[in-house]
Amino acid sequence: MTNLNLDIEPTQFKNILVGVDESEQGYTALAHAIHQASEDDAKLSIVSVLEMGDLSTIDALRLESVVAKRNEIQANLEKYKAYAIAKGADNVETYFADGAKAGEIIVKEIAPKIGADLIIVGAHSKKGFWGTLGSQAAYVARNAAVSSMIARHQTQA
Repeated sequence: MTNLNLDIEPTQFKNILVGVDESEQGYTALAHAIHQASEDDAKLSIVSVLEMGDLSTIDALRLESVVAKRNEIQANLEKYKAYAIAKGADNVETYFADGAKAGEIIVKEIAPKIGADLIIVGAHSKKGFWGTLGSQAAYVARNAAVSSMIARHQTQA
């Protein structure tokens, strides 16, 4: 029989990073992140990533379309921040990024830059940058240097 060390204390997180998009899975990730940040009195960092592949080829080539999408995401980030504060998170920051793959950007760029010690993302969505379990959530789970949570919205059966 293996000796188990049952005296391990759970981590009290200090800086939680959550990836959010306009989807039920993204909102679920945000809800879990707000709860954990409130529970641990942690800083909550909310990020949204514009994957250029989410734009049509024509829109990706039109600067005004890209700017409009960036502005929409920035407005959504402010909405998420206000919601998090209203739900009890005290220290909330937002980040916007764009690039090819949201999971890579979150894990390789944003998390190390802000010193995140927990990353929370949604499992998948039909729209937005998460795709299906998704490749981006799976990337975070496999490659994050810190603890990660894949939040899944439970539907009533």
